[in-house]
Amino acid sequence: MRLRSGLRRTSSLVGALLASVAVAQNQRPLPSESPEPLVARSVRVNVVASEDLEPDVLRALARPQVVLWLTTRSNTLRESTLDTLNQFGASWVQLRAPLEPVDAKALKRATKAGLWVPLDARLGPALSRFRGSRPLALEVSGHLDGDARALLSAQKPNLVRWTPAGEVDLLQWSQFRALPGRKIVVLSPGFLLPRECAVREASEPSAELHVGMLLAVSAGVFPCGAGTRIEVTPDVEPWLLKSLIVRDPSVELVVRVDDDVRKVGKTRALLELLGR
Repeated sequence: MRLRSGLRRTSSLVGALLASVAVAQNQRPLPSESPEPLVARSVRVNVVASEDLEPDVLRALARPQVVLWLTTRSNTLRESTLDTLNQFGASWVQLRAPLEPVDAKALKRATKAGLWVPLDARLGPALSRFRGSRPLALEVSGHLDGDARALLSAQKPNLVRWTPAGEVDLLQWSQFRALPGRKIVVLSPGFLLPRECAVREASEPSAELHVGMLLAVSAGVFPCGAGTRIEVTPDVEPWLLKSLIVRDPSVELVVRVDDDVRKVGKTRALLELLGR
């Protein structure tokens, strides 16, 4: 039995639906009882930014409800960048093998930063030295085989972000659900299951997808975990933000600025719109 049902869609069909997003947007599907002003101070915003941004530019995005995901070219960051990480509500620093003791020492400046790493057996022993009491986010791609699950369980991550490859059967899905920490599954057109969820449980895996995919299906999506992560552009329309938040108050936004200073400015305006 496959997790995907008769509602499965081909990539070509989803592509056609995405092309009609403008039509879906014009419908502005807001509940009639939704409030007029946009009040969303509690909505978490995940900002993906590069270490190449100047620290003062990065600092302009620091807010209590903003989570920074810092992409890096190496494991050695500037001291000023490390100091800036402490000003966000939460932050994750991308690391990769090999991990050296000098890198762990430097990272001590960012006292609140979590570690964001790919699932890699080579990171195991060194990662424990880096981690200490820090939170750990693991990136997993492809099939969740026995070795991958063993590594995941051994590291006891706080968060697992999984990008599946191909079909996911019920056994593999149940094994993913049993992993420790918060679980996020990145939805692709081939793994897009429209479904209206009566409730969204914090204990269930959360979906992550681009807002264009959500508009294309014109429905809620599986899985039904709380905190669905919706990727939007920094200049997203206010009515669309309102629709997302009213329909699911637990929703999280994902905004990618990378190393683009112009996107930083637009994201800052977005945060102000949300009441930050």
